[in-house]
Amino acid sequence: MIKLLMESVKFYCGRKPENGEIVQVIFTSRHEDHTEGHLTEYDGDIIMVHSQATSKKKIRSINKLIPLNKPLAATLEDFDTSKGNGSVSRAYLKDCLENYGQKFASNHKLYNGIYQICQHNKWDFKNIWEEIIFPYISNFELDENTYLDLFIKNLNNLDEVIENKELLEKIIDKFNCVPVKKEVFKKKIGIISNNGIESTKSLFEDSLNDPSLSEHKENIKITYVYTPDFMIETDSSETVLNDFVKLVQDNSKKITNTFVKVY
Repeated sequence: MIKLLMESVKFYCGRKPENGEIVQVIFTSRHEDHTEGHLTEYDGDIIMVHSQATSKKKIRSINKLIPLNKPLAATLEDFDTSKGNGSVSRAYLKDCLENYGQKFASNHKLYNGIYQICQHNKWDFKNIWEEIIFPYISNFELDENTYLDLFIKNLNNLDEVIENKELLEKIIDKFNCVPVKKEVFKKKIGIISNNGIESTKSLFEDSLNDPSLSEHKENIKITYVYTPDFMIETDSSETVLNDFVKLVQDNSKKITNTFVKVY
């Protein structure tokens, strides 16, 4: 009964997904050439033809590639709003899967937190989510944040939309204790140099010590992947990531026989 109630109230309420949007899906049945399932955050059924499961030409195990009854990210290829169904693809998601997994997880944490409060206090979750909480968070400008991030940051403004003082208190108490996980921005680069590893280390050190990055230096992580690739990560912002990568590119031009490729 509880599960049915939660499934009947979708995160995005009456909104419809847009073509090209990365959505969360659960596949529930597999057929000869396609797999069927449903959206988790919107109302709607979906199918995915197996040729859209991966960009690889050869599929070794469709069961491992498209597991059933497990939340997965997928790109919405098309959606018929009148029929409430559409098709999805997972062929070109490699670089964004981790960030979207975090987004879906934070949406669920917000949604489930409100549900638990309502369930414990016998309040109408459907009404509170659809008439109060979702309309409130819909006004947020997400940028690099999630709904959960901004909901927590704006807890002190909830009294503008929630008249029930007990509900307000319960929500503030619950979400004041929820840590906000920062989004991590990543970019892979390749460094080709005839001057050895010490030259590459020097290139990174000079770039990190640039005065323009003094406030963000400690938030930039460089990880060796495999020759000649490195992964650059930061939780500061995408702008900081791009600025650092450009510094590495510019500084590499000052070193003989050193080249930087950005993927």
